[in-house]
Amino acid sequence: MNFLESSAVLVPALTGMELTLYDGNADTLSQFEGQYCFSPQLQKIYTAKGMEMFFQENSEELIYNLAEPMGTHLTAFRIGESWILLGPYVEAGWNERASRLLLANLGASEAVLPMYKAYRCKLPIVRQESAIRTAFLLTENLDGKVRAIETLCLEPEGKSPFLAFSSLYANAEEVNRRYQLEDSFMEAVSQGDARKAHWARRELGKVQSGIRFISDSMQDRLVGAAIMRTLMRLGGKFGGLSPVLIDSVSQEYAQRMKQTASDSELEGLIVEMLGRLCDEIRERRRSGWSPIVRRAADYMELNLSKPMTTEEIAQAAGENKRNFVSRFIRETGMTVKEYLAKLRCSIAAQLLADSDTSIQEIAAYVGYLDNNYFSKVFKDNLGMTPQSYRAVYRTSYHKLSD
Repeated sequence: MNFLESSAVLVPALTGMELTLYDGNADTLSQFEGQYCFSPQLQKIYTAKGMEMFFQENSEELIYNLAEPMGTHLTAFRIGESWILLGPYVEAGWNERASRLLLANLGASEAVLPMYKAYRCKLPIVRQESAIRTAFLLTENLDGKVRAIETLCLEPEGKSPFLAFSSLYANAEEVNRRYQLEDSFMEAVSQGDARKAHWARRELGKVQSGIRFISDSMQDRLVGAAIMRTLMRLGGKFGGLSPVLIDSVSQEYAQRMKQTASDSELEGLIVEMLGRLCDEIRERRRSGWSPIVRRAADYMELNLSKPMTTEEIAQAAGENKRNFVSRFIRETGMTVKEYLAKLRCSIAAQLLADSDTSIQEIAAYVGYLDNNYFSKVFKDNLGMTPQSYRAVYRTSYHKLSD
């Protein structure tokens, strides 16, 4: 890995500023605009067209500190035929009074304030001196040239009665949806229901990109994993697990996640931690089950490989089907079919991780003669196919062993 590639990883991790390399690829500027331009009219420098004009008109001999009208900063300099952008960033935290005055001076309405807050609070707080020092360090190691600093305070091109703002922050429904899904996720964990928790996670992933900047960097992925660990810890607490146990599991996976080098490894560890906590919660609840439900659970575990009907399980538990079904749902929070699927998938996951047995043989062992149906049920319960689960687990295991 060369110095620039290393810098693209280290600069965001150490300073919070994103490092963007523009080498003439128009997609880079379009992506930058989509991520960081809140208002095309007020932040012309953050539009693809505005940046292209800036690059054409400015010198390789300078480091530019750009201050745009909406209160954010960008540091830019040229290396050969490429431009390096640090930021955008802000120099101070949110101040509602100052922001309201700024928007009024720019001709924006009060209705923009919540959206502007969402935009501004997603940017890192970085002192201008730190950004400049970082730029000096990069130029010194990339081409050795000594550059002067030029600060450009950009002004809006007159007030417009038709200001437009990024739609990323305009939809309050998306924000509400995110919080609802986080609640659903924690509730599912508290019930030991890994299947519902995986569903909530998938849905949560669909709305996150619309309300915050999420890049493909491993740093951002690790931040996302830390958030998921927090939600899982809260779910475990609501589910009655002891704080000591929750902290022990969380610390174990926090350490392992920091060592991951790929999205697939990280995803595998999140799934594994979720399974651990849900198993603990179900086991805790099982100890408080009535003898009838415990007998039913034991029967299902002992006869895992063979087909079973609810009526047969009720008979083994010593209860008529109707009363048994309602009791089972009341005490476990699941239907008999859901419980049996979770049990089978839990055993299958262990076999996938610990043996080289074929997926078809594992499916048959846990009671699924149709391999395709087994894959569907497994994905519903664990969030990935049996093939993916084995691959992720093996990759993570070998990495930790090395």
